[in-house]
Amino acid sequence: MSLQLPDSYKLQFKRADIEKAIGRIALQVSEWIDRQFNEKDADLLAIPVLRGGIFFFADLIKEVQKSVEIAPVRAWAYESNQNAKQLSKIQISAEGIDVSGRRVLVLDDICDSGRTLKVIHEEFIRAGAREVRSAVLVKRIDGNSLFQPDWIGFEFEGPQWLVGYGMDDRERWRNLADIYIIDN
Repeated sequence: MSLQLPDSYKLQFKRADIEKAIGRIALQVSEWIDRQFNEKDADLLAIPVLRGGIFFFADLIKEVQKSVEIAPVRAWAYESNQNAKQLSKIQISAEGIDVSGRRVLVLDDICDSGRTLKVIHEEFIRAGAREVRSAVLVKRIDGNSLFQPDWIGFEFEGPQWLVGYGMDDRERWRNLADIYIIDN
């Protein structure tokens, strides 16, 4: 049975290339941990941004060659039924996550405008995190970006909506192994 994708979906990043990008980022994160952590430090606190970031997180964290503690955060910036319609305020649910004195790595699928990651970063710093770093699979190149992630898998220039590998098309097709642009 072959996958029947909408005709408007055009392949942008293949699974094999995604795996290579994740391996590269995992190596960089492991090197950062080696440089910054000592035996007295608590493990790295790895925080996937749900829902889209869970695919990237799950594959990347298995490649990091250090012990990590996991605590997901839920954040959303878009209306679930309309691609590209941003909410006026970023919504975050991070109850029960204690970042005080910890080094934190936030992982998300995409950094579009940077609003979501900026709010999460500021919230964790305000809550007493020792250091907050971030990694994303895709960074949209935009002259108005509010945030620059520390590690980026791919850069993407263009207004098209991305779908697959955690990114959704009106809550659909997150589970695709490749990443597509929606070419309307």
